[in-house]
Amino acid sequence: MDINSLLFLGTHGHVVALDKTSGKTKWSTSLPSTGYSVVAIIVEDGRLYCASGGRAFALDPVTGEILWTNDLPGMGNGFVFATTAASSSTEKVMTLLAAAAQAQAAAASSSSAAH
Repeated sequence: MDINSLLFLGTHGHVVALDKTSGKTKWSTSLPSTGYSVVAIIVEDGRLYCASGGRAFALDPVTGEILWTNDLPGMGNGFVFATTAASSSTEKVMTLLAAAAQAQAAAASSSSAAH
């Protein structure tokens, strides 16, 4: 399977791969010990890198198998922003920051609506 034919989505501590053409789910992986956290995702060099709940992960983009995990000891468990030398650009970073801000606002809104 060509990873360029997949769309990767992260939400609530899960990562999902969808077929870009059909929208069908190819795989879904729960990221352990992340709760319902926002998931940041980067695809680079044939790997899918994710960060959620203060933890970092590398996944196989074809199968969703977790290849490694880093608990980022001593760094807390809030939002994690991710970039690499190849994927870093002001536009991409600003897009990630805007998405995280929207997710945080939505979470705060739903939390206050529940009370």
